[in-house]
Amino acid sequence: MSNPVIACDAVKIRFADAGDQLEVLHGINLDVHTGDFVSIVGNSGSGKSTLLHILAGLEQPSEGEVSILGTALSPLNKTQRALLRRQHLGFIYQLHHLLPEFTALENVAMPLMLNGMTRKQACEAAQHWLEKVKVGHRVKHRPSALSGGERQRVAIARALVTNPACVLADE
Repeated sequence: MSNPVIACDAVKIRFADAGDQLEVLHGINLDVHTGDFVSIVGNSGSGKSTLLHILAGLEQPSEGEVSILGTALSPLNKTQRALLRRQHLGFIYQLHHLLPEFTALENVAMPLMLNGMTRKQACEAAQHWLEKVKVGHRVKHRPSALSGGERQRVAIARALVTNPACVLADE
């Protein structure tokens, strides 16, 4: 079997809390393969978002290792982790995090241009994904002119436009 898209090996995270160490994640082991659908559920404050940030390399675990497509994250610097994320992961957050000065089309095309695609090709791909999520008629609108649902669909298109190996969604 091929490498998992994301692998966690004995991941723990601790935070300092009034001089004490509060362990939020207790030795998480997880392999996510292509085509898997995984849901992380728990009470508010149980560490779900923290785990997603660790899986994406946005935070480092206190112990353990996370790998994306066989590449361990711990030896990578911030720039290398960002490149790995940009090339292989898509993100959908609770809040859309769209760039307010960009149109819907530009927001979706941006990840492709960061990966080296020409503006023309990126805009064509962005248009395709915006149509797939039913906001193709709103491509020239900035986020402030979109409804909350439209903004979220633009964010979904942005997460999928690069054809990522894995999409991480936080609620």
